[in-house]
Amino acid sequence: MKHLSLVLSIIALVLVGVLFYQQRSLTAISKPEVPDPAAGGDTSQVKPLRIAYVDLDSIDARFEFYKTKMDAFEKKKDGFDRQLNGAYQQLDNRRIEFLKKGNAITQAEAESFKREYDQQLQELENRRRRIEQEVQQEAMIMRDDIFKKINDYLTGYSREKGFTYIFSYSRNANIFLYQDTAFDITGEVIIGLNNMYNKPAETK
Repeated sequence: MKHLSLVLSIIALVLVGVLFYQQRSLTAISKPEVPDPAAGGDTSQVKPLRIAYVDLDSIDARFEFYKTKMDAFEKKKDGFDRQLNGAYQQLDNRRIEFLKKGNAITQAEAESFKREYDQQLQELENRRRRIEQEVQQEAMIMRDDIFKKINDYLTGYSREKGFTYIFSYSRNANIFLYQDTAFDITGEVIIGLNNMYNKPAETK
């Protein structure tokens, strides 16, 4: 989903900026003291910086929860489109049939038909706007639901694997000038996401 990729990439861009700012600030204040193992220093509290990235385009294509949600969303949106197009076509057919009367149409009939036609057209336009707002709201809810599922999984995954940051990569909104595929954890993340999504609910 392009919007999801864009949102996650923007978030990643902000995090990169914050990371660089914090690094520069800390360096300007003082250089942190790193315990020296040779001198008997305690290195147990030193946490290595581990960074990885995921390809959102691959998640879009292979995350079953996302695909299921998108299929249902597109079907519902197509249904709305068919309903609206059918209503517009019916109204236009009425206009065409009325005009076929030609010179037999009186001025009073023409004015009456125009008032009725304009009113029904306005009602259709209002209906179209309501449906568009409903579709946009549902898309936002779906996007948030998908993002929460990915974020929840990556939170646990990062703790388990010891990652400090996990960034996102997408062809539509790429902030990386270069990425080493050795740090690409997309395949493992997709397997984990699908396992989480397909996991049967525990019976109480």
